[in-house]
Amino acid sequence: MSKGHSTPARAKAKAKPAKPKKPRKDFPLFPHVCGQWVKKVRGKLFYFGVWDDPKGALNKWLDQRDDLLAGRTPRQHDPDALTVGQLCDLFLDSRERLVESGELTAGTLRDYHAAAKVVASVLGKQASVEQLCPADFARLRSKFAKGQGPKSLEGHVARVRAIFNYADKNGLLERSLSKLWGTEFKKPSKTVLTKHRTATVRMFTPAEVRKLIDGASPQVAAQIWLGINCGLGATDLAKLRLDQVAGEWLNVPRSKTGIMRRCWLWPETRQAITGAIQARPEPKDATLSEVLFITKYGRDWTHQGALSSEFAKLAKRVGIVGKGKTHYTLRHVFQTVGDETRDFVAVSAIMGHASGSISDHYRERIGDDRLRAVSEHVRGWLLTETTETEATASEGVAQ
Repeated sequence: MSKGHSTPARAKAKAKPAKPKKPRKDFPLFPHVCGQWVKKVRGKLFYFGVWDDPKGALNKWLDQRDDLLAGRTPRQHDPDALTVGQLCDLFLDSRERLVESGELTAGTLRDYHAAAKVVASVLGKQASVEQLCPADFARLRSKFAKGQGPKSLEGHVARVRAIFNYADKNGLLERSLSKLWGTEFKKPSKTVLTKHRTATVRMFTPAEVRKLIDGASPQVAAQIWLGINCGLGATDLAKLRLDQVAGEWLNVPRSKTGIMRRCWLWPETRQAITGAIQARPEPKDATLSEVLFITKYGRDWTHQGALSSEFAKLAKRVGIVGKGKTHYTLRHVFQTVGDETRDFVAVSAIMGHASGSISDHYRERIGDDRLRAVSEHVRGWLLTETTETEATASEGVAQ
């Protein structure tokens, strides 16, 4: 027999066993030629057991999945240990009880839910809280920082720290929090926050506000008027009821702080509200029957950030773009212009600010004359430029 040709026996010895089929279509592992079930994670192959034991391989994958997807070396898991998912659920349950008792706003609860979702995604729902390390929290902070400004990052870090502080204060942790998240998981420094705030001027000129109003739909126009007239933000606007805008004075609690605010409604604002009501679509949900602002889809304006989205499209359409050009900027404008009256207490009362001072504790009311004076001043700031422009135009025609 010539060299280079295999005998039938040798050919049979070299034959490789046929790979098994996956137990089901959505089985997350695949059979490797080495005889094991394998998964490629972050560009690297990991092995979870022999072909004959797909169930055991799957269980091993599920046990190590969160660590591997997070880029960690798989750690031994204690089935009785508190997991990240369990901690998030316990914390959110406690916050929901505070909402029910009126000690926390629904908006803050939504922020906590969003933060918990990212925590579970990055750290892994099944990861043991006790086995987390500073590197895990460094990755979590980087995730929050991506595409976010320092102020947003500050809020994200504060909410995550609240989640883990809950575990610490309720005796759910044996390790200290400092060892858990190390030195990197902290809020941006005051210097960074100050530089960011001063680098982004959040203001509109009177002409820009008028331009936005002129280009807006009836509902968005009314939202702009209420933003500049009373310093209302998106959540406050979305919750406004028809009966709350029926008179000359608006009396509503601020969603974020729960503080009651009172504001005189300008004639222009009341006219815009009338226009919004006339153009108001029929709500799809009966619970929204008394809500002032309804989207064209029949939903409330908190749905998927409707106001932010519509305002951004409006601003782009009328040529007012750049950082600090959002609907929320109207609150900055009201505060800035209102402060020119030097009646800071009245401005804060309209804005719904909570200073926590002893004076706030003892102050039972603020006179309507003071509140109206602030509102009139802001109205004058907004309308004076228009009046002067119209007067100049008239003089030009006369000549």
